[in-house]
Amino acid sequence: MAENTTFTHLPLPLLFSGKPKLRGMGPTSDKTLQNKDNRIVHGSYMKRRSAELSRFWKERRLDRIDQQLPSIEMGIPILLEIDPSANIDFLRGLGFEIVCEIEDGFIIVASEDVDFSILNEKVDAFIANVTAKCNSPAKIYALCEDNDRLKRVLSPELYKKWPTILPENIYTIDVGISCCGNIELPKRPAREKNEDDEHYTIREQRWIKKFNDAYMAWDELKMEREEVLENFVTNYCGEIIQLADGSPGMSDLPDSFSARLKISGRCLYDLVLNFSYIFEVSENEEINMGESCADYEDFTENLHIESPTTSAPVICVLDSGIQEAHKYLAPAIANNESISVIPENLSTNDEVSGGGHGTRVAGAVLYPQTIPTEGTYHLPCWIRNMRVLDENNSMPESVYPPKIISMAVQKYHNENTVPSKIFNHSIGSNKSCEMKHMTSWAAAIDSESYENDVLFVQAAGNISPDIIAAYWQAGYPYPMYLDRELCRISNPAQSLQALTVGSVSATDFETDDLIALGKRMESSSFSRSGPGIWDVLKPEVVEYGGTHVYNKGSIPPQLTTPPEVCPELIRKSPEGPAFSSDEIGTSFATPKVTYIASQIEKILPDSPALLYRALIAQSARWPKQISELNKEECISTLRKIGYGIPDVDRATHNDDYRVTLITPSLLELGDDDAHIFRIPIPEELSRVGEDYDILVEVTLSYAANPRRTRRYIKGYLSTWLNWQCSRIGEKAEVFARRIFETGSVIEDDGDFNWVIGEATNRGMADKYSRKNGTLQKDWCIIKSNQLSDAFCIAVIGHKGWGGLFKAKYTLAVSFEAINQDIPIYEPIRTEIELAIENNEIEVEMSGNTSNNK
Repeated sequence: MAENTTFTHLPLPLLFSGKPKLRGMGPTSDKTLQNKDNRIVHGSYMKRRSAELSRFWKERRLDRIDQQLPSIEMGIPILLEIDPSANIDFLRGLGFEIVCEIEDGFIIVASEDVDFSILNEKVDAFIANVTAKCNSPAKIYALCEDNDRLKRVLSPELYKKWPTILPENIYTIDVGISCCGNIELPKRPAREKNEDDEHYTIREQRWIKKFNDAYMAWDELKMEREEVLENFVTNYCGEIIQLADGSPGMSDLPDSFSARLKISGRCLYDLVLNFSYIFEVSENEEINMGESCADYEDFTENLHIESPTTSAPVICVLDSGIQEAHKYLAPAIANNESISVIPENLSTNDEVSGGGHGTRVAGAVLYPQTIPTEGTYHLPCWIRNMRVLDENNSMPESVYPPKIISMAVQKYHNENTVPSKIFNHSIGSNKSCEMKHMTSWAAAIDSESYENDVLFVQAAGNISPDIIAAYWQAGYPYPMYLDRELCRISNPAQSLQALTVGSVSATDFETDDLIALGKRMESSSFSRSGPGIWDVLKPEVVEYGGTHVYNKGSIPPQLTTPPEVCPELIRKSPEGPAFSSDEIGTSFATPKVTYIASQIEKILPDSPALLYRALIAQSARWPKQISELNKEECISTLRKIGYGIPDVDRATHNDDYRVTLITPSLLELGDDDAHIFRIPIPEELSRVGEDYDILVEVTLSYAANPRRTRRYIKGYLSTWLNWQCSRIGEKAEVFARRIFETGSVIEDDGDFNWVIGEATNRGMADKYSRKNGTLQKDWCIIKSNQLSDAFCIAVIGHKGWGGLFKAKYTLAVSFEAINQDIPIYEPIRTEIELAIENNEIEVEMSGNTSNNK
């Protein structure tokens, strides 16, 4: 790509910052109100069930003693059903420790008091209606049977297998353990009316100390429970293979830790039934990227390959290793920096037969379009090689995915003088991701992204031909099967911070006998679809990764991959040619997006990785205009290709008819803060009577500290953000007054016909909301006269689980004259420079900006 400095991205000017006026609490649940109205009936149920559970657990404990099983000095686990709209922290006042929030109001808790004395005392007060504050028991709907807890703790596969677990068999198991205890994080103090800065700062510093003390107490409890788990497993002669717990070199997930265990069926049975702080148990997932094909067509070339520039970005590729001496790759390999994390084989070479896997992936980063055979080619970036897959293209059970994520960031970002900010991760599970709560693998990506500002470009995963054939036979041909359960994105593609990449076809291939599954720019036959966990938009973008071809009329379809439908990729040699079109997969679409990220880093080396993610999404387009799609087609498009296909030129530069404004530095927002940005609109664009079609695109990219034991965005993230825009014709001061004084809810979504919209009942795409994820893009086409003299965007912080950990974010806004009938770039650049010169707005921004006007 040719360098272009004429149409660089412009700074997005910050106008105001302050505390937004937010919505209050929602209405009380009808069932909770009914329980209050029927105190004796509901209270009697609570006392009866607590007595039954008390007897059950006393008998189970005696039974364990009779069997001489290892002692467990900890509480008993219980599954509760509670008011789904309630703040779950009320459970602490009833004598429970919150272990994990599940779904639909179900909560796993632990109690050290087998008699439930605190609960019964509170229930007695509830029945007697002693005070107005005695109504907490009304929010508990059921104390469930232990088998109901089992169903929610075990993965679906392990729950189905549970009756067949054999005591002497050895199983490799992944577990998640809560370690919050009843340590409650203090709430940030609200600023009192007329309170001066000095007085509030003193109170805020006290809060910070209390918050840090509570956080450290979590850490101490975590170490205690790690020791309890280790003793428990050791008593059964088992083994802890790996532990991911927030220690140096591991993921910082303080509310829980995860471990991979090799234990007997007897140990597994006892652990699941009696270890009260366990919230997730599954057999280790199969991570196998499939066999590579062999293609032996020969070719000739007359090509000179030049190394990347010294300052070029350095991309880390986590894969099956790389053939580093390959003539097409060797000039880009970062020397003496490759590692293998496979204990049985420390070679960093790609040992996958049939042309390799990591070699192909690295090649797609360096040669994203076509592979040249003549002339001179300048390599775009450097490659670091981290081998995590073995010769079978699989991740051994001794390699624990969450720990690998943290090791990669520690070695190549934190400990390196030239840090890698971009990590290509074309690896994932062979099955759909779970929807209960974030997995340890995905949460590790989220945590590292927040702590270190790195970008993981993640493959959405591939649907196996067997699943395609089974759905086809069941009456779900292409593309209908893409919406089915077994075709959902795979773990860890549901990670909120990863940029998840799906695949589209690059051809309309068809012959008398054969036809490609999917026309050009339509979803590939194998590309897994969204949404991800909590209805977050996944995948966010797609690239060309090939597709299958099938024989017309054959059911089930006979799937093949002729060269015409495969992307051109570098191959491991000399067992075949240096490159060929012989393999398909989201594994090879992903590095094409990684290449775009590298080119953004090249022009913005000092900007955050969050901005790279924003600009990739900002540059993405659908193959069809929104006006060509009905609502059902719009929803289907979002599920399969997200924001669309990104473009390296749009991501890095502008032209006369397009301007992109960005926040070039990392900004921060707390849970009660807002920033307002103002883009001055030139008169020639907004004057009455002008009706140029203007494409408006807005992308917010943010990260916050994750907490695995909670569900939904509001519980999982320490602080969550959303953006809102000014109304048509609205002055900046009026918009700011609505955000800061009268309330931030905009019923008309700013009057604009956004494709997604702020809520699920707005926009062209029903059932989707742009504020669900941490990458929030929306776009619309408006008439130029609908732009007032200023277009404003507010970014608003909301309460998550931990106010001390602010959200970090970047923002991008673009305007484009889609018919190229009026220049945009230069007039807006001139307006911004004039406003800065007149001190009307500022572009120097930090996480603690005060009101600028």
